[in-house]
Amino acid sequence: MFNPHLDIGQCINNEDIRRIFKCGNMGGMRRSHTTGTLVIVSDYTKGLYHDKWIGGVLHYTGMGKTGDQDLYWSQNTTLAKSSYNGVDVHLFEVMNPGEYVYCGRVELVAQPYTDTQPDENGTPRRVWMFPVRPVPDNDVKKPSMFVFKDMEDYKARGKNVDIEYARQQAANGKTKSPVPRVVDYKVQGPKTYENAPEDIVGKSVKHKAYGAGKIISVKGSMMTVSFPSVGDKTLNYEVCTEKHLVEFIG
Repeated sequence: MFNPHLDIGQCINNEDIRRIFKCGNMGGMRRSHTTGTLVIVSDYTKGLYHDKWIGGVLHYTGMGKTGDQDLYWSQNTTLAKSSYNGVDVHLFEVMNPGEYVYCGRVELVAQPYTDTQPDENGTPRRVWMFPVRPVPDNDVKKPSMFVFKDMEDYKARGKNVDIEYARQQAANGKTKSPVPRVVDYKVQGPKTYENAPEDIVGKSVKHKAYGAGKIISVKGSMMTVSFPSVGDKTLNYEVCTEKHLVEFIG
C-alpha cells in the first residue's frame, strides 16, 4: 500500500501531487502505475461535476466533460474496479483554486450508478457516480452546502448548490463571475445492499487480487478483511460474492 506521507487535511499544490504520486498534473482522475495509485480530485470551484457528501459518503462524478460518460473508459474503469484491481485511491478536495486538501485513502462502498447532470455546454447527459468513503473516516472540513445528512436531505436542498458556490467564489474574488446554467437534472440514489451475515467473521477467504485473508468484522453490507499482502480492506459482501471476487476457504 502506497504511503504519500501526507497528513489528513494537509494542503498542497498541483505540482506536489505530481511529484509525490508520480502522476499527471491535469484532470480529476490521475492514474500512476509507478506508485499503484489513482488520485481523484473533487474540485468545488469549477461547478461542472456535481460531487456531494451524503451520509458520510462522497458521491464522486466520473470522467468526461461532454456527452454521456462511459463506465469502461479510461480511469472510470480503474475506479470501478478499485476494490479488486490492487490500485489505492487517494482523494483531494479543492475549495479554493490551486489549493488541494488531502482527504486520505478512499474505497468504494457501493457499486457505481448513473445520474443525470449537465455537461460543460449545459446539455443534460448521463454520468457515472462512484460512492467512496475515506478509510478510515476523517473530519476534513468541507463547504457545508455540499454536505447532506442523507439522500432525502440532498433531494430537498442539493439541486443547485454548485451554482450557488460558484457565485460565492466570484463574490469573494476567487473566480471569474460564472454564467449560470440551471439544468433540471434528476437525483438518483445508489443501489442498496443486504447486510453481510455476521457469522462470516473469522472465516478465511481468497481474493482474486489480494490473495488469502481473514474476515475480521462486518458492518451493514460491508466486510473488513485482513490481507497479509495489502493490510485491511473494506469490501462489499454482495458484490464480492456475486462477481466471484472472493472464495471462502475456511
